[in-house]
Amino acid sequence: MNLDSLSFALSQISYSVANLTKKNFKSSVAEILHLVGQHGAEADRHLFRCLFSYVDFSGDGKNTGNLFHQTQFLVQECASLSRKPNFVSILCYALDNPLHHQKLFKINR
Repeated sequence: MNLDSLSFALSQISYSVANLTKKNFKSSVAEILHLVGQHGAEADRHLFRCLFSYVDFSGDGKNTGNLFHQTQFLVQECASLSRKPNFVSILCYALDNPLHHQKLFKINR
């Protein structure tokens, strides 16, 4: 199987986000941000798609303690993203193109 550099980087970002723990948080975040820096906008968009896929938007209040680190990283990156000129486009893309395992938005009427 031959993967180009970008495909490999996106896979690594997905894997690292999925496996964030207290023990590996700093090193994994540093590796992810290095990959994003190397591969640019496509990797940045993919990172936000991955991070948003771990947020439960259903509002049912269930404990998601096992996803604390993904949520913490999302909050950290949203603060960083808000200072970028492409803030709106990355945010909209991440929300409009969810990964297949993303918790769906629940609209209460």
